[in-house]
Amino acid sequence: MLVPFFGVVLLMPPLLNLFEGLLSPLGVPVEVLYLFGVWLLVIAGAVLLSRLRQFRVLTPEPITESRPAVPADPAGDA
Repeated sequence: MLVPFFGVVLLMPPLLNLFEGLLSPLGVPVEVLYLFGVWLLVIAGAVLLSRLRQFRVLTPEPITESRPAVPADPAGDA
């Protein structure tokens, strides 16, 4: 839930408007670079979080049943 939340917050118009009208040295608007940078960070964050061990579905260990010992036959019949 954190990755989409931060993605939405970082892509809100007030933050995008901070870079309006600025050009990078290569002539690409900084607003576009910011947009794609946040997009790549959201993807990278999702990949990293999906690789954490706590989010993986682990196969459960087999349950070994402990059976009570069979009592000896008191009559001696076997």
